[in-house]
Amino acid sequence: SSGINAEYGVSNRFKNMKAEIKRCDPPCVPYVGVYLADLISIEEGVQNLNSNGLINFAKMRMLAHTILEIRLYQQTHFEVEVIAEVIKHILVNCSNALSEDKIFERSYSLEPRSARPMSTESSTSSA
Repeated sequence: SSGINAEYGVSNRFKNMKAEIKRCDPPCVPYVGVYLADLISIEEGVQNLNSNGLINFAKMRMLAHTILEIRLYQQTHFEVEVIAEVIKHILVNCSNALSEDKIFERSYSLEPRSARPMSTESSTSSA
């Protein structure tokens, strides 16, 4: 598990996972965290206005490129065969799913907030 995190995780900004996603032919369901991390990085790391006080179109292009990549996967049609046995298994055996609170606790235990860098600008501006 730690090998997978090192290879495809946040520490290398999902570089290897992005490469794997690009090699896949749609239909594909990529990990949305890759794109969210990119969008957050662009939003927080690049100014909206350039040094002349004009709109930073380079930033807008980066945001648009990331959003267009997401849309590519959303627009691809999936051919999914309905298998009655699988549906029955899910309905019967997956009814004991974790509550939202339990899911949050599990997520927090696997990736505590202290492990993620917090932006001081966003925490002060939301007050």
